[in-house]
Amino acid sequence: MASLARLPSILFLVFLYTSINGGSSDQSPITTCPSFDCGGDGITISYPFWHQSQQFEHCGYPGFNISCSDQNPMIYLSNDLYPVTNINHSSKSLTLHHTKIRRADCPKVPHDTITVNSTPSLFNSTLGNKMLHFFYNCTLYPPSLPHIACLQYGIKQSYVFLEGATPEFDWHRYCESVVSALVSDEAVYGDLVQGFGRALQGGFKLTWKQLDGACQSCEASGGLCGYNNGLHENFFCICTSRRHSTNCYDQGALTTVRPEPNYIYVAIGALIFGGSVIAATVFYFTQKKRAGSYKPV
Repeated sequence: MASLARLPSILFLVFLYTSINGGSSDQSPITTCPSFDCGGDGITISYPFWHQSQQFEHCGYPGFNISCSDQNPMIYLSNDLYPVTNINHSSKSLTLHHTKIRRADCPKVPHDTITVNSTPSLFNSTLGNKMLHFFYNCTLYPPSLPHIACLQYGIKQSYVFLEGATPEFDWHRYCESVVSALVSDEAVYGDLVQGFGRALQGGFKLTWKQLDGACQSCEASGGLCGYNNGLHENFFCICTSRRHSTNCYDQGALTTVRPEPNYIYVAIGALIFGGSVIAATVFYFTQKKRAGSYKPV
């Protein structure tokens, strides 16, 4: 009888232990880093990119975090957010659109976009792009140069030139602002003054490179590259069951990676389960007592 009375407490402790210690099957790091989309245009995003609010950082390279805004994937580069319109894993490239550009027929770029010097170290902006230079609201300018008519403001005129084709002139002195913007190679054709809006709407491309030799060895073995504190520091290889120091074939196994439990939900579930067990036990003994006290006439 005493052992039965302790049954609710025993079951409660078993439930609490299995909940905290992963009673459900442990998920490997590989399976906890699935591909995803933001629900808009259906772009599938996967390693080395990762969802910054739903995945562990080791699901991708540092700085490759993607956020979803109004069902649009966005990446934060050079102190600005850029919409991602395409990711090509075969060529290791992604296509980004310019932000804060209004009027598709006659857009005005408010500030410099990504340039070669400002691109993060793992991205390259020189392949597949051309650089446009805009000179806005110039009060003095060389004669006979075609200007952007839709941006003319009184006597002030604006101009656009391809990189390397800007005429010699003191543009910075006589223009209110000078802005540079990347556009994809295929978007630049025909009359630039008439077609610069189309070129800007086409966005631009970035290519990314694989991390250092240790990461290449890790990925070749089927693992994911992880870093505890930024690039090239405290490297580890995330494999199916645990972390390894170099790749998934080495013997330098590190700590098993296990998703952290949510202790609040565990505690609530444990209380509900324990209460149910106690109620069931009380009911059982009550019914048993009634049955024992029953005497036939």
